[in-house]
Amino acid sequence: MRIVILLLFVTVFCLRVAAQSNNVHYGDLSGKEKRWAMFHPRAAKKVKKIIPEVRTDVRQKIADNKIDSLIHGGQADAYRHALWMALTAKHIGDKKARRVGQMHEESNKEHFYKSEKEDNALQDSISCQMDLLNNDLGIAYGIGYKDKSDDELKELVLNGILAGEFFMLFRNSKNEFLDCEGNVVDNKNRLEEKKWYLPYCLVPTNNTSEVPTH
Repeated sequence: MRIVILLLFVTVFCLRVAAQSNNVHYGDLSGKEKRWAMFHPRAAKKVKKIIPEVRTDVRQKIADNKIDSLIHGGQADAYRHALWMALTAKHIGDKKARRVGQMHEESNKEHFYKSEKEDNALQDSISCQMDLLNNDLGIAYGIGYKDKSDDELKELVLNGILAGEFFMLFRNSKNEFLDCEGNVVDNKNRLEEKKWYLPYCLVPTNNTSEVPTH
């Protein structure tokens, strides 16, 4: 019976897709993700239903110009992580939601060293830190506003993004990544040099200047 459940959720419950877009190669689920789906089938089924809801809503918010279109490190990235965790925490609880998010991020370093990209970009240490922070903040929304409908929760998270309550990567007007001193981060050869740690800078999601306001 467990084997049947495992095969079902490995096929349809792709945890990595929940946090990423449709145009990326993700590789296989990690062993931790497979075991979690196997031992938490009811929770996994609920999360599986949230996946397309989050993807659709992020695309709609981008199309409506309510958030930027930066899937890697921008408002769009922050919003999908926050909304994913908010809805997940609301429907399966904060502890399970946090574990789902952690499992996703734990595998990112391994995927980097395998040269596997997400959203046509290599993951890095600060991007993972950003995701984990936004995950935790999203969970707080999901628990704090558990009595709200899913649509109301989406608007609350969006308002939080626009108010700067979440985090994104610091960029300049040319869309180049900057460190916290405002210098362009050279990441052209990071794959060849296996640079996992990059001096990117986290700023609030309402930061539109070239000064790293906090």
